[in-house]
Amino acid sequence: MKLVALVLSLVFGLTAYAEAPRRIAIQVTRRGFDPAEIKVPAKTPVTLVFTRKTDATCAKTIVLTLDDGKKIERALPLDTPVEIAATFPKAGTLGYACSMNMTKGTIVVQ
Repeated sequence: MKLVALVLSLVFGLTAYAEAPRRIAIQVTRRGFDPAEIKVPAKTPVTLVFTRKTDATCAKTIVLTLDDGKKIERALPLDTPVEIAATFPKAGTLGYACSMNMTKGTIVVQ
């Protein structure tokens, strides 16, 4: 499929075939985020999929802090995947946490 898209783009000047964003599953458990650290490539679309698996956690809301200081905040209903699509423009380390900033995770952008 990629080869066909590449040939079409070269012959007809069409936009090259774009892959679906990489999906990264993150569970919220009694012990926190699992995994607590994820690695993603810079300038590549990713979808973070958070699923809260327990009521015994303060992480009922996720707060993702971007490199420009903006925050994305989403409620995490029990056993319901919550997707956050993002493209991180440059290498660095970003954080995500519960709304009380007690349960934390890290995104390493490479």
